[in-house]
Order: sequence, then C-alpha cells, then structure tokens
Amino acid sequence: MPKMTGMELVAFARSKIGTPYVYGMKGTVMTLENYNYLKGQYGKMVWDSDVKKVGQVCVDCSGMISWACGVVLGSAQWFERANVKRPISSIKDAPLGALVWQKGHIGVYSGMRNGVPYYIAADGSAYGVREVPLSRNRFTHWLLVEDVFSYEMEAEEVVEKDTIIINGKEYEVNMIRKDGVTYIKTRDLAQADGIEVGSQGRTPVIATK
Repeated sequence: MPKMTGMELVAFARSKIGTPYVYGMKGTVMTLENYNYLKGQYGKMVWDSDVKKVGQVCVDCSGMISWACGVVLGSAQWFERANVKRPISSIKDAPLGALVWQKGHIGVYSGMRNGVPYYIAADGSAYGVREVPLSRNRFTHWLLVEDVFSYEMEAEEVVEKDTIIINGKEYEVNMIRKDGVTYIKTRDLAQADGIEVGSQGRTPVIATK
C-alpha cells in the first residue's frame, strides 16, 4: 500500500479546519460517555465547556495526524518515530507535510505564504483545527516520519528579468520559472512590435497592430 504523501497530509488537515478540539479524541463523534471517560482520565486537560461538543466529530493534535494516516501515536511517540529531526529555525528547508513539534503538541507544516511559514493543527479547545502562521505557537522541531509518509519539496517560484527575442529583436521581460518550466506574462509580450494585448473578461486577447 503506498504511503500517504506530505501533500496529501496537508490536504487532509486543511479539510478538517474548524473541527472542534477535545483532548484524547481521534476524529470520531464524541458521546457523553466519551466525554465523561476523558474528563475522568485527563482532568483539566479536558475543559468543562467541552461537554457542549457532544454529538460532534472531535479531535486532538496527534489525533488529527493519526486520523489522516491510520497510525495512532501521541505527540511524543511521533517525535520518537521520526527519522529526521531538525530545529524549527530551519523550517524553510522542510517539505510540505513535515510535522511541527514541541513537547506536548504537534501539527503539520502547510507551506510558505509571502515568506511566512504556516501550519495546521488541532490547536486546543479554544480554537479547534486551524491554519495559522508558525509564529502563533512555540514549536521547537520539524520532523519527517518516512516509514509513514513520503515527501516532496515545495516547488519555489522564481521571478527574474531576462531577454527574449521576437522577430530578431531583443526584449526584456519578467520570466516566471517554476518546476523547470519558464512562463512569460501575457502583457509583457506587448513590448514586442506588432502585438497588442487586451482582454475580454478574464480571457487575454492578442492581436497584431
């Protein structure tokens, strides 16, 4: 059976945003019996107000990851199982779906947005599952668990000025390079002689002058 990819883990976690958090729940509907048992087992870790979540699907931080992949481990056990452990300061080197970890808590790295790293986690009873900047928590490490997940590095998009030649003439344009492919913005081609660029709604229209 193929391993779950890091990207699939991110997609799964993102699909669960808004799921209520209850300590000890693993992605099933919480009954009053569940609540009373967890309250008796874990005391203050289970909030009194969590009883209002009876009848809803609930999950905790490690439970969200276990829910996704079917491997039931607590946050400390995920740390022990990881074969790659790196300081959180190097998160930019992590692939999508790497686990972000601190003692007692775990989440999923979901990528960079405008240079800011984000994560998804069941972030406690006050928040449930959410996706927020990494700075909202105090994670100390990122982890790869390669016997459970397979990973690919997030492709970077690079924009740089370069020269193209059209009908023997050189023009400087912004080129977007991603995944080994070079893209040129349609409007930049308007620099070329004999080409007009317009639009009809969202559809670019290119015509010779």
